[in-house]
Amino acid sequence: MPINAKRCAQRLLAVAPALMQILRAEMRAGRRPDLTVPQFRMLVFFQIHPGAPLTGAAEHLGLSLPAASKLAVGMTARGLLARETSAEDRRRMAVTVTPDGLRCLSAAREAAVAVFTERLERLSPTERDVLFAMLGALQTVFEIPGEAQVGVSGGLPRSPLA
Repeated sequence: MPINAKRCAQRLLAVAPALMQILRAEMRAGRRPDLTVPQFRMLVFFQIHPGAPLTGAAEHLGLSLPAASKLAVGMTARGLLARETSAEDRRRMAVTVTPDGLRCLSAAREAAVAVFTERLERLSPTERDVLFAMLGALQTVFEIPGEAQVGVSGGLPRSPLA
């Protein structure tokens, strides 16, 4: 008997949060030792939202604007973030991740990929093929932008991992 969409949705909602928790933990474990978790989360936020105002990061991190500003100033001084006057509003600062910040995130992502690769190797080649196809189907159904062939250009778009 075919499984209905409701059962699929229930299983997806049961599995997705646990997968995200594992992914977040692995990404954080792969971060540079001199990078705190709030700093890492701020890097991820600005990777996903380049040029966003600091208020967005403050809300995402659950920090006051002055605390987020202090964090961003320190990260800017370390060369992880860049702050520029917004082109749309000179009163606003636009924050972006620098190449060094992107290298930090890339190293953390690679560490997480290694852990997930190890776990997925427990599946048979056929199971991995089916999983890959179904992830592509989910990407289409939920209109998640990115490469149809994940392996071709290095992967899916950045996701909220922090």
